[in-house]
Amino acid sequence: MAPTFSKRALALGGGGFTGYLFEIGALTALDDLFEDGVTMNDLDLYVGVSAGAAAASLLANGVRPQEILDTNLSGTRPYYFDHRNVFSPAIGEGLKTVWRVTRQLVPLLKLYVRHYGEMTFIDLLDKAQDALPSGIYTLEPFAKYLEAIFKVKGLSDRFAGLAKELYIPAIDLETGDGVLFGDEDWRDVPISRAVTASSAVPIYFCPVRIQGRDYIDAGIGRMAFFEIAVQKHVDFMIMINPMARAPQARSRRAQPAVGKPGNRLRDRGFLSIGEQASRINFDARFSQALERFQQDYPEKEVLAISPVEADALLFERSFLSYDDRIHLLRAGYVAVMTLARDRWEDLSAQFLRHGLVMSRARFEDRAGRRLARLDEVARFADPNTLQPMVGPARIGGIGAAWRKAK
Repeated sequence: MAPTFSKRALALGGGGFTGYLFEIGALTALDDLFEDGVTMNDLDLYVGVSAGAAAASLLANGVRPQEILDTNLSGTRPYYFDHRNVFSPAIGEGLKTVWRVTRQLVPLLKLYVRHYGEMTFIDLLDKAQDALPSGIYTLEPFAKYLEAIFKVKGLSDRFAGLAKELYIPAIDLETGDGVLFGDEDWRDVPISRAVTASSAVPIYFCPVRIQGRDYIDAGIGRMAFFEIAVQKHVDFMIMINPMARAPQARSRRAQPAVGKPGNRLRDRGFLSIGEQASRINFDARFSQALERFQQDYPEKEVLAISPVEADALLFERSFLSYDDRIHLLRAGYVAVMTLARDRWEDLSAQFLRHGLVMSRARFEDRAGRRLARLDEVARFADPNTLQPMVGPARIGGIGAAWRKAK
């Protein structure tokens, strides 16, 4: 690796299970892209938001992306997260809801009868807001699972115990202010708790309480990535953003896939509509923040990696879906492969400016074997839960594709 004096960072966005898997695939491809001895664990600073916080905490601890990818291919612990490891129904919240509704039902009915014709159903819901649960699921199992992983694998659950800088943003529910776990005032918070706080998507998950305060997913707030890049004097930031809009949403004339009514987002229920709204919102804010950052700090370099348009599968699954994990890992890998194919010279020069050396021969060899392995595992998966492969069907022609791109 060439000597470098620049400060290099990795920023990982959210997107639930689908985003986590996409990021692991992309990170593995980046590792394969570099010459021997260079990995994504060699960077100086890591920041993760929501699902990206889990991946960032592992890389900052020295866990190789390939190791995470392999456990997800085999569906084995410790870095394969299934639903039982991550969340469970918020039974306590449900019981409180039943109790509160029972207490309020008669008074609410009397109120409705007294003001019949004046009150609507929405008015009743407004009156009963304090009876509603704070979330459908709790992330407490995830915090305990991460804590156990760190202990068993000899990883640090303390920010101070890391050789690398790790920052995990979250939002204070009451004030709306952003906090940065891992920064000077927040280094005593366990990493496992910080990850769950940053992952607490409203409605889906109950807020996570830390030191008497409630925290929610940082993805709904400001683009903390860019603020951190400035505050921590980062020179080069690699950003992976799985939260892109569905490709069909980019065209006003686009038709729903396959022509089936159920393929329309409006036919998939309010949660799917809410997730699409989140993608649109995040994508717009990310694009605006990136443009502003590049204008204000032209001396700082950013490499943004997002899903390619062929990866429609990413936009057909719920954030919480672990189905098609092989395809999602592959989609992340293909996104980097496509970027390398289309921008090899520019990308190589950019990495080299910051001490990272790409190897075409190594990547062609690794990419071919890596995607062959993904395809092999996919063939043994349940055909009822797997969709057709996204991205290039075969990687064997990658060398020819690159030569053509040149």
